[in-house]
Amino acid sequence: MKKATMALMILFGLAACSPPANESANDTTGEAPTDAADSSQAAPEIAVIEYVWHRKGTEYSDEKLADLVIKWNALIDTAGYDINRANILTPHVETDRYDFIWVMTFPSMDVRNAVWDDWMANHAEQWDATIAGIMSYNSEDVYAFKPTVKRQPSVVDDDGSFENEFNFCNYNEGYGEQDLADFESQFAAFMDASDATDGANGFYYVMLEPYFEGTEETPLTDYLWLNLWSNGDEKAAGYANYEASDLPQVADAFSTCNRVAFAGQQIR
Repeated sequence: MKKATMALMILFGLAACSPPANESANDTTGEAPTDAADSSQAAPEIAVIEYVWHRKGTEYSDEKLADLVIKWNALIDTAGYDINRANILTPHVETDRYDFIWVMTFPSMDVRNAVWDDWMANHAEQWDATIAGIMSYNSEDVYAFKPTVKRQPSVVDDDGSFENEFNFCNYNEGYGEQDLADFESQFAAFMDASDATDGANGFYYVMLEPYFEGTEETPLTDYLWLNLWSNGDEKAAGYANYEASDLPQVADAFSTCNRVAFAGQQIR
């Protein structure tokens, strides 16, 4: 199967090719990593986080979306699918690629593939009729990643909303993985000092490894760093502290990154 992404934006800003949702994606172990997370709270049992692009229909409203969320959760429960969590991500900057992203997490790629196989065989047609005019999705725009939590939040916020920011990064010439590792050590020390000075907060970050491959024409970025905060105020304060340090200069020296920000809402 052809699976590719653009060099900097991978999947969230520009066109990409991905396996159809009812086809099996590559799986290396099929088991959850020791550290894994979804887009709202850390969860060690999560081995797969998957992003499904959605568009709003002419009959869309927030109220109708909320009703669909209830119906979807009931369907997932009835089917007995092992979907750990689910979120909806809404971009802060509009794009013509999608209006929002439906996020699901699974304990393994085997489970993910089995869920999609059953969904396409037994539920997709009915669901498409249910959402007709309100929203739509394309099974080609489905992207699975292996998440690894690199820093846990020092306090857990359970209100269900959060801020989400993807950093699509490539190493500058002459730099590589060791420079990223060195930066992460400095960043950990910075965050520890920030927590000691300003108090506990809900920030954490995750590295995402794609379960798909790039091509020579459309290579993957060198690494994908996902930041998460409990809310916008926490994000603004965190960035103010970060930008007052020397870390931005350190980061810019070894890699070039492109940020894409979203508001998130947990729906499962």
